[in-house]
Amino acid sequence: MGWSRLASLSALALGMLVLAGVAPAQASDQAQDAEQGALYDVRLVPATCLLGGECNITQPTHLVEYYGADWCEPCEPVADELRNLTSEQGFVLQHHASPSDATFLSASKLRYDHEFRLLFIPSLVVDGTDLLTGSRQAMDLNGVLNGSAPFSNDLDSLTANGTSLSWNVSGDQKVRVWYVEPTAHETKDRIHPTLARAFAEVNASDGTLNTTVFNLNENGTLVVMVEDPGVRALNIASLAPTGAMDLSEGDVDSTENTFNFGNGWWALGAMIALAATLTPALLMHRGLMRDLPAKKTPATLESE
Repeated sequence: MGWSRLASLSALALGMLVLAGVAPAQASDQAQDAEQGALYDVRLVPATCLLGGECNITQPTHLVEYYGADWCEPCEPVADELRNLTSEQGFVLQHHASPSDATFLSASKLRYDHEFRLLFIPSLVVDGTDLLTGSRQAMDLNGVLNGSAPFSNDLDSLTANGTSLSWNVSGDQKVRVWYVEPTAHETKDRIHPTLARAFAEVNASDGTLNTTVFNLNENGTLVVMVEDPGVRALNIASLAPTGAMDLSEGDVDSTENTFNFGNGWWALGAMIALAATLTPALLMHRGLMRDLPAKKTPATLESE
């Protein structure tokens, strides 16, 4: 009876692991079927445009979205490299998506988790299409910028009037506005030049956004985007090792050559390991069953 129960439990465990391997694969298929997002145009609006000062709305050559954290030491060389980026090369929109940061912004984490589906920091997303993960890959940024396509002209009509932004964009896109400003590092004597501090979103067809939702100062900038919301199919833009850190871990060391295997592969490996562990027991059970005497029926007893 004991061996039969062991065999049943083993079969059940193996079955559960098989299902565990199938479930992530199905989830992956569903992710591929999810609505795909896209970035079409970006404009930079100095906060002075809405504070009665000089106003010069520009379109950056490229947009680099930088995901880092104040507790992340490997992020420091990446931040230093980005400070050397000229305005002609692109604009850096820095996100603090880790709840461990004092300057954490929930909108940045939602973008990190649900649209870009990132796993590690530091990470750079260029023009909403190309991904560089880790301090080593970040060194390849210039090559990525040289190969990126220009933005559209959807926001040519963007203006700043009093406390409002106005535009003329048709379609089902969203207009998303990130307010960035120079922000002190939580623990070190350094400044994040363009850290996202607030976010707002409206339908593009609304044509206007009241900027009183932001606490503007003269050093701030509004990063205005026209986007299709949804999951981004990011291109891995470098073959260099990542050396990345898990966003949820604020006190771990960086590791080079970090690879992330999907849950399906993990389940398959666990299934193989479990099968190897249980094989001797199953073979022993089979041998014992062969050695047991045949069960005598009433007819056999009468014949004896």
